[in-house]
Amino acid sequence: MSTRWRIFLAAVVLVVVPAGMLAGFFRQRLRETVSDDFISQWRTETTRQHDLLGRVSGRNEDQLQQMAAVAVDDNRLRLALVGDPGELAPFLRDYAGDLARVAQMDVLELVDADGVILSSAHYRNEFGTSDRGLLATLAGLERAPDATDPWLECPEFLAVDFIDVWSSLKAHSAFTFERSARETRLALVNSRAFEIGGRAFTWIGGQYVEFPDGILAVADTTIGPWYSELDPRDVSPASLASWGERLDRAWLAQRVPTVVDGEATPAVLIAFARRHDMHDQLRQIDQLISIVFLAVISGTFLLAAWLSGRLSRPLAALARQAARVDLDDPAVDLALDRRDEVGQLARVLDAMVDRLRSGARRLAHAEHRATLGEVARQVNHDLRNGITPVRNVVRHLGETAQREPDQLARVFSHRRGTLDSSLAYLEDLAGRYARLAPEARREPCDLAALAREAVVGHEGVVLSHEPDAPRVLADPVSLRRILDNLLRNAVEALPEGRGTVEVRVASADDADLGPQCVLRVSDDGEGMAPEVRDHVLEDFFTTKPGGSGLGLSNVRRLAGDAGGRITIDSEPGRGTTITIIFPGAESES
Repeated sequence: MSTRWRIFLAAVVLVVVPAGMLAGFFRQRLRETVSDDFISQWRTETTRQHDLLGRVSGRNEDQLQQMAAVAVDDNRLRLALVGDPGELAPFLRDYAGDLARVAQMDVLELVDADGVILSSAHYRNEFGTSDRGLLATLAGLERAPDATDPWLECPEFLAVDFIDVWSSLKAHSAFTFERSARETRLALVNSRAFEIGGRAFTWIGGQYVEFPDGILAVADTTIGPWYSELDPRDVSPASLASWGERLDRAWLAQRVPTVVDGEATPAVLIAFARRHDMHDQLRQIDQLISIVFLAVISGTFLLAAWLSGRLSRPLAALARQAARVDLDDPAVDLALDRRDEVGQLARVLDAMVDRLRSGARRLAHAEHRATLGEVARQVNHDLRNGITPVRNVVRHLGETAQREPDQLARVFSHRRGTLDSSLAYLEDLAGRYARLAPEARREPCDLAALAREAVVGHEGVVLSHEPDAPRVLADPVSLRRILDNLLRNAVEALPEGRGTVEVRVASADDADLGPQCVLRVSDDGEGMAPEVRDHVLEDFFTTKPGGSGLGLSNVRRLAGDAGGRITIDSEPGRGTTITIIFPGAESES
């Protein structure tokens, strides 16, 4: 598997796995929050319903108590109730209606001890009819509010402590169906008994009620717009659960006191909530989490692909460049124009290749010197051959001096040509073959001090140096030979001795190689053509008549032995500058 794919998969795993865990965590928390909000809203609605019924029941009780006190003190009503109504009959029939309008009650009737309606506000024609069953039922509802009729709870909300609606109703309170002139409506009524002239009478009154967030299921009658599927005679949790499942409703039910047609009838008050609202919110949460998670995954894939390409492409380019490296060809440059770790690696590799090239050059020079040694051994035979005629001439002269001294001048004149020819031959061999250099010693050298010594005796040479130039770890004799060769070549390059030679010793800092010492020798002489400049460092190459071609080649070899890098900048008519960069002694220690 390639590095690019490894980086890509690592980025995907490091992002997708935590993102998936966070998505699952936030999904669970959001679902819990929605469920809690749903239950909280339902509890709020149930509490509001409880408070509403409690206020209606309490207001009914207070109003009926006041009406009982008013009735006891009303002499005209007293005459109509305990005497012969006579002319007071219309007054008695309308009495409940007048009080109901003042008290703003929807249902109000006055009955005697036998349940006969003496006055009715909500349905005037009930005068004289019997409502004994309602009277008896309300009178029997005297138990104190308690939790004997708890809510029948929906299983999904068993942990929720809902308020007992029964506890909000006052004593002698019940739900009942009351007729008006136009319709029959559900009312919450209370009763209040009082006496006039030793006879018992009772006020029965209350308010119409509606259940926007609940229903009242009573016997065969269900109050509500669409609850006909619920059977009020079966209000077990199982039947309510089946009803709620069909209608997608969460429910909570409680038995409440109810009177129908004058008889107490089993009934349940059902508070419900639309579960599909909660389910819609949960689906929206799942969709949102899925969209965000898919967006994160897509972004992760794109980012991982970009990042892996960003890292692998420079490495691939560096590998291609490295594959082209040739130690004998300095044209390949590994350094990349980047400031990150890849660029730093490229620069380090480039410096390493430079050192390898320098080492290869030194190895080549060593091999070349070995070759020259072999050549020198081969030439030794030629030298001996050149010496042999000289030895013969000298022996002949010696013998002549002993035997015929007077013939010595003639013999010498005769053999002089042989001596001259042999010596010329030896001189030519001596000038053409270089001697092998002895092994140099290395020590920290002050290149500026050596330069000051070298320029002595050379006219027209200007020396400058930086005081903080680092020392060079090299053989001082080799450095002096480098300076002497460079100065001699620079002076000889000046036209007829006119011109200036500048020698400068400076410092440089390389980010990868450390402190460097720079030696620069410049002249304003004739300069060199490109074809000469490319070969001037080679052994035995020379453009000077009678030159050996070993001066600059020795400079190259000696500089390489000290770890130096040499460059030549020269153009015809503009002079020549030779620069050698040595590593500082500190960077090699």
